Amino acid sequence: MTAIFDNLQKLGLTENQTVLYLALAKAGSAKAGELIKQTGMHRNIVYTALEELVEKKLITSARERGILMFKLLSPTRLLADVEEKERIAKHAIEELSHLTKKNRQEVIVYEGIDEFRRHVVRSYELAEPGALHRYLGTSPHWHAVVGLATEKEVTRIQREKRLRLRGIAKTSFPQIRSLLAEGNGLTELRFNPLIGSDTNNVEILQDRICIQTFTEPYTVVEIINAELAKNYQNYFDFLWKASK
Repeated sequence: MTAIFDNLQKLGLTENQTVLYLALAKAGSAKAGELIKQTGMHRNIVYTALEELVEKKLITSARERGILMFKLLSPTRLLADVEEKERIAKHAIEELSHLTKKNRQEVIVYEGIDEFRRHVVRSYELAEPGALHRYLGTSPHWHAVVGLATEKEVTRIQREKRLRLRGIAKTSFPQIRSLLAEGNGLTELRFNPLIGSDTNNVEILQDRICIQTFTEPYTVVEIINAELAKNYQNYFDFLWKASK
């Protein structure tokens, strides 16, 4: 078995579909009879697998001079199925979170810069439209760890969902001024010298808090507990009124 054979099956193709997909990849287009001879597979299996590949929109079929021809579509079509599954999974995760968040606590640890960035985007994706995100501590290190691409993505989600952001920082810095300018009035910032280190902060959401550390290995500890989140919200709101 080759790597491409294994990878196609990991993407959701059956063994029969993979054999025929690769055969068409080499040929570009072929008749069913040609594929039967080339693969040595039974005609019924070949026709069934070809129909399934057509349904997946990975290949197409058309009659040429009365003969049914099968043709490979762009391999980028493989991404469409993956993206659709990702979209469905995100909705399922959101619905399951609502079903299971009551009367439970869960602690999830995200470690490494890639996991850190995925968590940042996920926090915005799972938020209800118009929700308020509170940040106890904001730091230039957050911007360095998240990176420009991720920062643009969460800014886009913020605008689409009209998410409100409030942060309390120790001092001002250029990156936060840029974020304020791009926030369309949805982002607010106040300063308080009592805020601690620039190497971490606490993201306070509706039903959880996320402790973010901006030093290697770049960690997020997410504690899903609505009562704990409410306590942190109250503490933040008290500090917000006392900050300038």
